This record gives sequence, C-alpha cells and structure tokens, in this order.
Amino acid sequence: MCRGHDGNDHTDAQFVLTTIAVFVPLIFMSGIAGAIFMDQAFSITVGLMISYITGIMLLPVLYLLFYKVGIRSKGFLSRRFDNLLKNEWLESFYDKGIDWVFSHKKLCVTGTLATLPLCVFLFYVMEKERMPQIDQNELVARIEWNENIHVDENNRRVDDLMKQVDDRVTEHAAYVGMQDYILNGGSELSSTEAELYFKTEKPSGIYSLQELLEKEIREKYPLAVVTFSPPETIFEKLFVTGEADVVAELHTANKSQAPDAEHLQRLEKEITRVAGNIPTGIAFRNQMNLIINKEKLLLYNVSYDELTRVLRTAFKENKVSVLRSYQQYLPISIAGEEKSVNSVLSETLVRTMADGNGEVNHIPLNNLVTVVPAEDLKSITAGKNGEYIPLSFYDVKDAPELMRNVKEVVSEERNGKWISRVVSFRMKNDGELTVILFVSLLLMYFILCAQFESFLQPLIVLMEIPIDTAFALLALWVFGHTLNLMSAIGIIVTCGIVVNDSILKMDAINELRKAGMPLVEAIHTAGRRRLRAIIMTSLTTVFAMVPLLFTSDMGSEMQKPLSIAMIGSMVVGTLVSLFIIPLIYWFIYRKHDKNEVH
Repeated sequence: MCRGHDGNDHTDAQFVLTTIAVFVPLIFMSGIAGAIFMDQAFSITVGLMISYITGIMLLPVLYLLFYKVGIRSKGFLSRRFDNLLKNEWLESFYDKGIDWVFSHKKLCVTGTLATLPLCVFLFYVMEKERMPQIDQNELVARIEWNENIHVDENNRRVDDLMKQVDDRVTEHAAYVGMQDYILNGGSELSSTEAELYFKTEKPSGIYSLQELLEKEIREKYPLAVVTFSPPETIFEKLFVTGEADVVAELHTANKSQAPDAEHLQRLEKEITRVAGNIPTGIAFRNQMNLIINKEKLLLYNVSYDELTRVLRTAFKENKVSVLRSYQQYLPISIAGEEKSVNSVLSETLVRTMADGNGEVNHIPLNNLVTVVPAEDLKSITAGKNGEYIPLSFYDVKDAPELMRNVKEVVSEERNGKWISRVVSFRMKNDGELTVILFVSLLLMYFILCAQFESFLQPLIVLMEIPIDTAFALLALWVFGHTLNLMSAIGIIVTCGIVVNDSILKMDAINELRKAGMPLVEAIHTAGRRRLRAIIMTSLTTVFAMVPLLFTSDMGSEMQKPLSIAMIGSMVVGTLVSLFIIPLIYWFIYRKHDKNEVH
C-alpha cells in the first residue's frame, strides 16, 4: 500500500485556489477581450485542478515504481550533478539578507509603507489606454468631403493629396467613390467619399504623415470630415483599437423635431472651443427641398396626391414594382429623361381636377413648388436610447474633464434642445478592472482565512500585493509602456501567483512555532527550508515571460506589457516574500512568542 505524507497537501491546495481566485473574475469582463480571457481562465483553472490531482495521486505512485524498478541505479540517470540552488552561497545570501532586514526594521517598514502612495501616484500619473500600442507603419484615412462633388473632382483631390505625401511613403492606394465588390463586408463609399491607404518605411513616420494629411485637408477643404485608423487586421477586428476614447451622444429633447444643421455646426464649434479637443466632425450633405404651396393648390384646383405622383415620376422616385431573379432584386421605376431640377419643374405639367364644366387644365410644377437649398445629416445613428448625433473624441488626455465640459456646453444650450449622454470607453475598462481586482482580493482573503484559521494572517499575505503592484507600475513606466488591459491583466494574475511564496513561508513558520520553536528562530529556519521552493517558483514564472520581450510579432507586442508587469512583480515579490513578510509577521506576533499561533 502506498501512503504519502499529507503535511503539505493543504498548502498545495491553497496554491491552486488562490491562483484560480485571480482568473475566475476575468470571466466577467465585457466585450471580445472578456470572451478571450474567459477561455484563458477556463483552461488555466482546469490545468491547475488536473495538476493538483496528478501531484497528490499519480506522482507518489510513479515515484514508488521508479525506485522499485531500480531505474535510479542504472545508466545515465544515476549520474549526479551539482545543483546551484543547493549550494551554501544561496543560504548565506538569505541569512545575510534577513539579518540586515531585522537590524534595520524601521527603515524597511518605512520603505514598505512608502510603496503605498507610490502605487497610487503611479496609477494616476501613468498614461492609460485600452490596448497596448503596436508599432504600425500603415495608415488608412477615410475622407467625407461633405460637398456635392462629382467623382472626377473626388479623384482630383485624392491625386493632389497623394502628390503631397509621395516622398514620405513607400506605398499608397485609394478607393474613390462607390465600389462594386460582391464580397465587400465593410460600409460602402458614396461618390463624395474616399478611402486612402499609406505605408511608411518606419512606424515613426506615421504620426508626421497623419499630421500633414490633416493639415492639408483642413486648410483646403474645411468642410471635409476625415478619420484615421490602422488597417483592419485580425487584432483590429478582435479588439477594435480604433474605437474613440470618448463618445458624446447628443439626443434631441423633442423627438418629433429634426435637428437643424446650422445649429448642430454651431454646437460642435462651441464644444471644440470649451473642451479643447476636436471631435470627429458631423457629416452633412447638401440637398434641395421642394416646398409645395398649398394655397396655390387650392387656387389651381390641383390634387395633392396627383402633384406628389408627378414629382416622383419626374425625379425617378415612382417605384411601381420589383423584379426578382434568383438572389437579385431590381426595382422598376417610371422616370423621364435626365434634366436639371429647374428644367424638370418648368417643363413638367400637372393636371388639374375637372371643374364644373368637366374641363381639365395643365399647370407647370414651378407654379406650385418652390426649390430651397438646405443641408441635412448624411447618416442617422441610433441605439437603445433612440436616435442621436455622435461626437467622437480621440487621444483624450483627461476623459472625466472632457465629459464634464461637453455636458456643461449642452446644458447651457438655450431652449434645452439637446440631452447629452457621454460614454468613456477608457473609464469603463478602468472600472471593470477595479471590480475584478477587488473580487480577486476578496476571494483570496476568504481562501486564506480558511487555510490559516485566522482573520489576521491573510492580511499579512495580502499586504504584499500593493508593494508588488507599485513596482510593476514602476517597471512599466521605466520601459515606456502604458497602463492598459494587458498590463493590468498581468498585474492581477501576478497577484495570485506571487502570494504563494508568502503562503509557503508563513505556513512553515506556523508549523515550527506549533512545534515549540521561538519566533525569530522559526522565521530563520522556515526561510531556509522554503528558500529553494520560493526561488524555483519565481524563476520558472520569470523565464516563461522572458521570450516575449525579444520577439517582434503582433502577439508578442500585445503581450509585452503583460510580461514586463509580471517580471517586475515576481522579482520584487520574491524579495518581499523572503524578507519583508517575515518582518511584518514578527512585528505582529513579537509580543505573543509562544508555542501556539494566535
């Protein structure tokens, strides 16, 4: 019968549960990132559970069989080699380190407490974004000229822009006007739109290229609306990194009244002036409104229905049927020859209703209809709260301040025509990550309470988390990275891994104190016993992250902030687990130096 020692079984289970406690809350993240991390969390959870079951059930049996068969005494496997982690220099390093910490208690405690404001300071100072920046040497500019122009004029303007930037790019291409692609999955271009593609030699040339294009377009075509984005890759489709930082949704207070174009343009300029950020402009289109004079309809005895029918026919809007052939639907309309609006109105006649004598006359349309030039929205955006006008802001430095400014401008608008709803995707992500971190800490606390049978000792273990987080943020800042979704995930995941070292140390201290060993001696002995296990745990995690720092593909670029955050946390967390956590333990229990743990 094979019987194993179960002294460390509860510690092994603790490792599994604390790590799972970190990954489980990731399931509740929203969007495609949440879906991806849900798969990651599920796979790691299952892997940890299988690893734990294998460790307590299968490995002891294999170990017994290994020695029964006598493999250890044969061939290459019988050769011994020196393990660097078992040499005396490692224990000597630990002894010197723990002696120095205990001889400089006040300095170490002060430094530990100083990491708390450092963590808060770095969190607010560091630049935040949704996803890590990936070096791109490609740029797509989508232009809506916002004017009634022919496709030839559209081509001329695009050619002019291409000549301006020809010496800055290695490749360029353009879609101008409507495209006739059967498999086109994106939004179609109109005759007044163009989509331009540019590729530079180095990623550093993209920013200056974008500035030049924006300057040229704003100076020569002030009505144009231009948006810049990287080309659609798999990464862009999954994480939508081109999404605006802040979107202001302007809802009309009176749903039955259409928004006035002139009023919208004035409101957009006022928001730009107050907020200091230029939003993506609202696209308008020029149109001609036909206003029917109802008094003249009565005067000339013309039916309103007859007049609208004639107008629809004259302007090719009189749809009579639809021809269906396999997957094609072709509308059939009654129309006349191509003419200008004024020619149509002057040459087209509408029949009057019969008078008392049964006579019928014909009246030109221009006697009954007036043409008025006007502007209207090119597209209508709607959501769960109804129709709204979107104002998108990019490269926002202070999202809360921008949101307050936009709401202030809209609220001061006379007659209360608008109701604003400002959405910050950056703050939404920050809020989600904050909730995830809080839930993870709460789960770890309750698990540790069950492990140590104490409400105080789990707090000692969790005190390591703000220290490690501060140095993770510091490492990100030093290497020029931002606080984004990937780096935040790295910090959260490391919090679950690095506390395992402290659990090992404190569990060994508790066992030695229960055996009757004095507090200080128990701290030193537990440190030497668990030293190699702690070092090996940290080294395996760090070495697993190192390859991501030296590769340049898209996946590695995305994972690089996560790697830096985890390496920074693990290196500092190992030192904290070895030296600082025992010091905090000693401060709390120095007055209770007894055989039992309180």
